[in-house]
Amino acid sequence: MAIDKNMTVKEVLDMNPKTADVFKSFGMQCLGCPSATGESISAAAKVHGVAEQELLEKLNNVEHGEMSSETASLKMPKGAVLQRDKKSFAIVPHLAGGLVSVEQLRKIADVAEKYNAQALKCTSAQRIAIVGLEKEVVDEAWGDLETLDLNPGHAAGLCLRSVKFCPGTTFCKRGQQDAVGLGMELDKRYHGIDLPSKMKMSVSGCANSCSEPAVRDIGLMGTPKGYTLMVGGNAGIQPRLGDKIANSLEPDQALEVIDKIVEYYKNEAKRNERLGKMIDRIGLETFNEKVSVYH
Repeated sequence: MAIDKNMTVKEVLDMNPKTADVFKSFGMQCLGCPSATGESISAAAKVHGVAEQELLEKLNNVEHGEMSSETASLKMPKGAVLQRDKKSFAIVPHLAGGLVSVEQLRKIADVAEKYNAQALKCTSAQRIAIVGLEKEVVDEAWGDLETLDLNPGHAAGLCLRSVKFCPGTTFCKRGQQDAVGLGMELDKRYHGIDLPSKMKMSVSGCANSCSEPAVRDIGLMGTPKGYTLMVGGNAGIQPRLGDKIANSLEPDQALEVIDKIVEYYKNEAKRNERLGKMIDRIGLETFNEKVSVYH
């Protein structure tokens, strides 16, 4: 089977482990990289400034077999993201909605200090990245973190990466809906599940939309009468505002519709096709009919 530009790096590596040596020869340390799960050969070539046709030619011409021991030694540690210096790593414990206990926060700081991290970074997905760890200490650092249920977050790959939510009625004086409760339930149901492409969700407790639901694949905006549901939003190179498909939803109604959306998307989307792209392809009216939304 010929390797083409639309195949993911992971698919190519699974098909022929020897291709890891080819990627390495181009300066692409793809082995174990979280982005390799969902990144196409074309996208990877562009990100790394590599000639796509030359890369494809060499991938298709390499003999089938195991990768070299030198390449195998470069495999990424569990739950780690290679940094710009191509030597150090970042790890990102999952914190649903950014909620963290005093004990967990202290543990994150202790781990960063113990293993000489270069920085702590609060991410846009409401997590705390421990940045600049040496490869040799990554597994030990996770061992320390997991004693307080601080497990790797799904920050890359074809999956539900994050559910972002604001304080809502739990903490905020402007909150009109329980963004924390609904956000935690969505995180529990969906965080990390395999999907045709990456997906992000968010819940905002009021129309100020601090969690930016209009630029998430699935976004809920709280109003005095319930939630407004938006679908197909994203930021990135080609931003897309989400389509409003339902208003005045109760939390159980919102969960019911989102269950249908996720299931339909899993079954009908093309590989690496974001929800908004799928909606543009099939039409919003058809999409609404398939998920039976509340109007």
